[in-house]
Amino acid sequence: MNRRSRGAVLAGAVIIVAGLVVPGGAAEAALTRDPVAVIYQRDHALHTLNNGATDDDLLTRTEILASSPWSFFRGTSPLYYRDLGELPASAYATAGADVWITGDVHLENTGADRGADNVEQFALTDTDDAWRGSWTWELRREAVSIVLAGRQNGRSASQITTDVNTLVSEYAQWIDKFHGDDDEADWRLTAGNTSDLTADLIAESEDDKRADLLAKRTTLSGSTRVFKADPELLTVPASIRSAVVAAVAAYRTTAQDPLSASEAVVKDVRRRLGAGTGSLGRFRWYALVEGDTSGTSDDRILELKQEVDPAPKTLAPGTTTLTGGQRPALALRWLVNESDPLAGWAGVGGVPVLVKEKSPFAEDLSIDDLTTSAIWDDSVRDVGRLLAAAHSRADKDIAGTGVTYSADAAIDNAITSVPGLQTETRAFATGYADQVTGDWHAYVTAKNSGVPLF
Repeated sequence: MNRRSRGAVLAGAVIIVAGLVVPGGAAEAALTRDPVAVIYQRDHALHTLNNGATDDDLLTRTEILASSPWSFFRGTSPLYYRDLGELPASAYATAGADVWITGDVHLENTGADRGADNVEQFALTDTDDAWRGSWTWELRREAVSIVLAGRQNGRSASQITTDVNTLVSEYAQWIDKFHGDDDEADWRLTAGNTSDLTADLIAESEDDKRADLLAKRTTLSGSTRVFKADPELLTVPASIRSAVVAAVAAYRTTAQDPLSASEAVVKDVRRRLGAGTGSLGRFRWYALVEGDTSGTSDDRILELKQEVDPAPKTLAPGTTTLTGGQRPALALRWLVNESDPLAGWAGVGGVPVLVKEKSPFAEDLSIDDLTTSAIWDDSVRDVGRLLAAAHSRADKDIAGTGVTYSADAAIDNAITSVPGLQTETRAFATGYADQVTGDWHAYVTAKNSGVPLF
């Protein structure tokens, strides 16, 4: 959609930009941006990059972003990082010692899955925005997600305060632990050391079967398995199929546990519609491949997801030279213990993609599952531990990260006061959640006024 028509309509729209509360309780002047324009620029860039081919998903994205402040926040990480560039930095930021971050943490970017060693675990699930930057950017983003999810779930202000304080204290405690014993390389959350909700998700993952995913998405055509007719799975032209086949052949040796040529034979290809929130508008293809044997019961579905510059890059443009699908694939290995061994990278034509297995065993956390204060408390503690472990892992102890120092030591030394970090993080998260709510109102107003949003 053209920029001129968008601007003409926007002139008549009501734009709401809330003042942001920052540490110390002072009201910050309104951020110098129009949130609708920032989101438009990102989504219009995808519209242009993909020649309109993903506009169906961009349209779905506008509906999801307009549905609630929570969904709006989930889908607008570039706006968050743009805003961080204008807002005061944390007093606890680690000077001169950035770490690897996932870039888009929030409560629903966690879940249970089968680990590379066939043990189910609860872990961080999304590294599309992974980059090197301040650990405080990520801790603050998770805290904002807790405030917005808590408000959506009807939690009181005092309960939300407790939740954010718990996140920060748990994170700090485990950073200190990893600094003391260097156990972060092997640590993870499994059935034996996690809370009720995440244990339930792990149990569900243990009960999942590959046959269930294959039955949901595929069918037999004679003796060959193919994708089912499904409104979420779009048939692709022959040229795209050929490009995906070539991409799978190039990808297979980039995986940590490479597929053999026979395991990577492509049986069918579809474009996946409607998946995700922040990634809607990017190409996402499914490739059905042979699997371990020539039978049909162990076929695998690979997901090839278009990658663009990660949101945190604007704040730290030169901290790594990794690009395309290689960046999130390697970050997943570094940040998550026993992560998907099939994660790798390739290009579909000129489109860089992250390749992972569409796991039959994945069970994502939903904020709808957070039904009691006890569940909130346990889940927030688990998320704090996951963040601490991720930030501690990807450092000098793993070849290729580019981090030449101990990340956990740097962070631990920076946290000079846990109560101080709690106060600062709580003030930021509450104020920015108010900002998000105002921005969401502006987006809804623009959408209802007919403003082109991509």
